[in-house]
Amino acid sequence: MSDKIKVIATGMTGLIGSRLVELTSGDFDWLPLRHKDGFDITSPDKVDRAISSFSGQAVLHLAAFTDLNAADKEWGDKNGACYRINVLGTRNIARACQKNGKRLIHASTDAVFSGKNKSLYVEDDSPGPIEWYGQTKLWAEEEILASGCRSAIVRFSYPFRAKFDLKKDFVRKIIGQLRLGEKISMFEDTIFTPTFIDDIAFAVRVILEKQPVGIFHLVGSTPLSPYIAAGEIAKIFNLDEKLIRPQKLADYLKFGGRPYPRYAGLSNSKLKKDLGVSMSSFNKALEVIKAQGGKELNILPDNR
Repeated sequence: MSDKIKVIATGMTGLIGSRLVELTSGDFDWLPLRHKDGFDITSPDKVDRAISSFSGQAVLHLAAFTDLNAADKEWGDKNGACYRINVLGTRNIARACQKNGKRLIHASTDAVFSGKNKSLYVEDDSPGPIEWYGQTKLWAEEEILASGCRSAIVRFSYPFRAKFDLKKDFVRKIIGQLRLGEKISMFEDTIFTPTFIDDIAFAVRVILEKQPVGIFHLVGSTPLSPYIAAGEIAKIFNLDEKLIRPQKLADYLKFGGRPYPRYAGLSNSKLKKDLGVSMSSFNKALEVIKAQGGKELNILPDNR
């Protein structure tokens, strides 16, 4: 009989989930809930039946509507896919966990904050999303708390990894554009905390094993601007830094860009203090993905 922890999971074919499977399959039996198998996250009955049918005592909920530009076009639409998947889907998951006695680990985002706080956000800071995606993810967190299920909410920020053909994260997009000799504009006056997905996998492993309750920021250890981040990417991957141009957030917004939190950096100090998990610096993570084969990847932009 296997001694592996059985974990029911959504979103395991995505950018983060697929890497979790690669790195932790020796420790966990992942029991995926997949749309192709008839699972519908927006159907309360189907969610309840699916979760009650598995013997696993934990549920990892990664599935979400994450296209921020598409979400912005659905602003205020509670019949739209973003609301239905992120809010109603999470409500169904949380209520099924409560009903069936399952622990829930739910993936959330830095977008629940307004970006007006110049210091790094901690878990107890008051949310205040300024875009529809972030609003739906905040409502999802509130659905979990209202359900009464035993839960850990984990917030991510700009996850990246060495290889994943189905979706280009921001690091591989920048590498691809610079390799083509394209000029790119990056915000110089905003802050974020990009996160190495291999670190997320380790942190999720610890959370599954230690079973903490509460909110945790699973983010990288380097708050920086996208402009500085792009420069570091160029240096480590031996690309032309001169192709990177600084851009002001205000100039972007003048031309009708979607709302964008200015200071979106999250602190991961609680993760280290409470669970003993240290997250990589941005440069260290870039060196690791380069060593993992990132230098040789076919990471050209999606439209090529």
